[in-house]
Order: sequence, then structure tokens, then C-alpha cells
Amino acid sequence: MIQNLIVGVIVVLAGLYALWILLPDAARRRAAAWLASLASRCGLAEENTRRLHATLATHSSCSECAGCKGCASAVKKKIAAPQ
Repeated sequence: MIQNLIVGVIVVLAGLYALWILLPDAARRRAAAWLASLASRCGLAEENTRRLHATLATHSSCSECAGCKGCASAVKKKIAAPQ
């Protein structure tokens, strides 16, 4: 019985992880900001919440080149200039 519960928890967590990874960047950022504000309202990990908000404000969409925001500006240019 306990093994089934453990397996069920592992499967649910794996599904949540897959959903998080496959979410588009904008939705993932909104969800992370919502989770951070929820944790802040509950009084949990205020230092981590501030760090997450700072990270969301400064990192680019691919998170590999944190300071350039080149990916975000390239997408805006492609959308702004359809041919």
C-alpha cells in the first residue's frame, strides 16, 4: 500500500516537472511570479521570493545569457515586422 502511494507521488511530481519544462516562457514566468507572491503572502522564504523576483526581472527567456535579453528582443522584432 505504501509503495503505491510513493509511486503515485513520484508520478505526479514527474508530471508537474514535465508540465513546467514544456510551458512557454511567458507562462512559466507568470507561474513563477504567482508562486513567489503566494509564498510571500504566506510568510515563507521572503529572501528567496525577493531573489526570484530579481531573477525574473533580469534573466532572458533562454536563461543561458542572463544579461542580454537578446532572445526576447528578437521575438518582438519578428512579430513587429511581418512580411
